Amino acid sequence: MALPTKFIVFLGRTFSGHHHDYLMLKQEFPPEVDWFTDINVRVDLGYLGIQSDYRGDRIDIPTKKPRKSKKNPNPQLSAEHKATNKVLSQIRIFIEHAIGGMKRYEVVEEFAFPVWWHNLW
Repeated sequence: MALPTKFIVFLGRTFSGHHHDYLMLKQEFPPEVDWFTDINVRVDLGYLGIQSDYRGDRIDIPTKKPRKSKKNPNPQLSAEHKATNKVLSQIRIFIEHAIGGMKRYEVVEEFAFPVWWHNLW
């Protein structure tokens, strides 16, 4: 979690391999607790379902483009949804830059145990 000033407020555990962002959030912040009731939360589409699982009036997530189907062969977002998504992305880009800075300067690294280490247990 970071502020638009690129100040990192919270850094969760690191996971090796591929893990879904939203599942990692649910492990760090269980939905049963009111974590996000008093703060503005802006997330990307990797967190679909956050508005239904967590309580909070200020949880902003972009609108996803509708799926292509026979009834809707060329799905489009409305101009209002596009404008809202743009505003959200203009704010969220600073958080993405903060995350990228941590990776670029190797502030956080995964700690992988060698195979022989697991055999000791």
